[in-house]
Amino acid sequence: MKKNTIALEISHKYIKVASGFVQDDKVFLQFAKKIPINHLIENGVIKEKNALINELSRINPVVDQEFLVNQLINNVSLILPPYGLEVYQTHQMTSVISSEKVINELDIKNIYSIIRNKKLPVDNELIDIIPEAFSIDNGNMYAQAPIGKTSSAITAYTKVYTVPKRINQEYSEILKGANIQINRKIVSSFASSELLATYSDTPSNYFLIDIGSASTSVSLIGKKTLLASRSFSWGGDNITDRIVSSFNINEMEAEKIKILFGLDKRQLKFKYPVCDFETEEGKNIHFVEELNSIIEIELEEFYKMLMVAVEELAKAYNVSDYLSMPIYLIGGGSKLNGLIPYLLNKEHFTNIMAVSPKTIGGRDPSLFALIGAIYITNKYPNTKSVDKVNTVNVSREE
Repeated sequence: MKKNTIALEISHKYIKVASGFVQDDKVFLQFAKKIPINHLIENGVIKEKNALINELSRINPVVDQEFLVNQLINNVSLILPPYGLEVYQTHQMTSVISSEKVINELDIKNIYSIIRNKKLPVDNELIDIIPEAFSIDNGNMYAQAPIGKTSSAITAYTKVYTVPKRINQEYSEILKGANIQINRKIVSSFASSELLATYSDTPSNYFLIDIGSASTSVSLIGKKTLLASRSFSWGGDNITDRIVSSFNINEMEAEKIKILFGLDKRQLKFKYPVCDFETEEGKNIHFVEELNSIIEIELEEFYKMLMVAVEELAKAYNVSDYLSMPIYLIGGGSKLNGLIPYLLNKEHFTNIMAVSPKTIGGRDPSLFALIGAIYITNKYPNTKSVDKVNTVNVSREE
């Protein structure tokens, strides 16, 4: 029987919900829906808790008559933003409990419990433990937990994902207030990178740039695994807001212009108007050249912050050839017309591409984390449930 997963993400402008299952290492969506909210979160900070709780309660269950959806949202895989994300590589050994020294599920739960109870090197909270390999007495290595193998001890090699306590607690409180139970928590950049790792054409090493409406995350991916992320306050709304103030139009009109034209560098023999309307002062006309200037001002700011994040990650991981690494763009902001030519003209990076999920019904690049969360929930064990498991004979000394 296929295991169904509901993933939930709350961003600056949307509550995003998706439901699906995994088969043959591919995600199949049953539905994905984006419900607009009025900027209740900014840079990972929940600005109006009660309003957000009301919005979450109001949309539950999710109803979409066009796609015949009436889905109660509960037991969700909650996607957390990557602000302050710290990733640690660790390994932990424990003795096998049974007198026959046969590894069983309790041994695996014990080893996760030990990891979860270890003190972290920073003031973050542990979100998830992802196993990478296991080893036993004879030196054999296994990609999956070696249930049924004989050994006096087992060692797990894992990555530990942590975020600041504030983020973890605030998001938990919001969902609790809306009576939505959390099954597990997954950091967005990890979810997106894991989904990309299932695509045969994804490179082993690259930078993943997720451009949202109010912020951007930059992640270093090594051997198709998330190593670290940096975030900064710049998103597609920065361009929209500048159009609003420069053209003296409302946000909805500015957003339409941004989507329709973007950075349009086509050589035309005439001045092409992007907006034309009457005001009390007379006719208000703005042309594509003006729009290009506005967008380029914002993209220059974006590029400066992007390079700071990339260089910080490269320095932290001693990546000397980082300028030759591919750049993968995802998120709603990655769809901006003219963005890739603009970045390529900076002559720092030579391989930049905007990518979209390959999942049927989920081609929107802003759905990467949702689809990735469904994949992760089905691929990796949920270590949250082992918090209260009592460790027995965890020392190798009998």
